[in-house]
Amino acid sequence: MRTFAALGIAGLVAAGCPAPPEAPAPPTGGLIVEGTPPDANLTVNEQLLGPIRMFNPTPMPLQPGTWRVEVSAPGWFPWYGEVEVGTEVVTIRVDLRPVPP
Repeated sequence: MRTFAALGIAGLVAAGCPAPPEAPAPPTGGLIVEGTPPDANLTVNEQLLGPIRMFNPTPMPLQPGTWRVEVSAPGWFPWYGEVEVGTEVVTIRVDLRPVPP
């Protein structure tokens, strides 16, 4: 039975089955977010990542490219923007404005 299984796998390889995909390269750039309130949430490309204080001074590692960024908190007007990340760490400052009572 073991011989049959080994032959089956060898047959798949010989039949031209694709190799497993290579792992993506590690991020070369990143994003640091400074601002107020420090408990405001950071969302990148529609993915909630957590409070901005988590990404200052430790950057959020990102591949080079353009990223959609949102910073929001209850009781504050949200901020939206696009951030271009290259091979260096980019720092942005976002100070949200409070919603008037």
